[in-house]
Amino acid sequence: MIEKFEGRWRFLSNFCECEIEHQGIIYKSVEAFYVAMKCNNEQMLQGRHYTIGDFREMIARLPSPGMAKKIGQQMQVRKDWSEKKLDFMNWGVREKFKNEDLKELLISTGDMTLIEGNVWHDNFYGQCSCIKCKNKGNNHLGKILMKVRDEVKGIERKTGLEDFFK
Repeated sequence: MIEKFEGRWRFLSNFCECEIEHQGIIYKSVEAFYVAMKCNNEQMLQGRHYTIGDFREMIARLPSPGMAKKIGQQMQVRKDWSEKKLDFMNWGVREKFKNEDLKELLISTGDMTLIEGNVWHDNFYGQCSCIKCKNKGNNHLGKILMKVRDEVKGIERKTGLEDFFK
């Protein structure tokens, strides 16, 4: 079992450097792509007006996924975000693992359960291990990673997300 995406397992993290191309824009991480997709309207951020395209370009140029995440917490999120966010995450993770080196690393995890363990209370994409959360969480990122791993290995596995991704 892999319980945190750090150290030798850092490549599983959405903060891992990779190239995700979408609509002609190249993002430096799944996190940056994901934050950019939160936008489908004009944005007013830190006193500056952004069109959708300008906002997404700005996110793609940020030097770190952490900066993208911070902006993602401050921005006006698209109205359909709660319905679309898993689709975007699923797509971004699939794109990430089209990279042959990253794909081989993913395959090297074998059949281990992948858990996006954290202490920052992300109980949607991971499982928070703080005293309050007590390792509870949906671990959607871990489930997506295991599904993508099975796909690249040519295996079909039921994860409970099949209907969502149809």
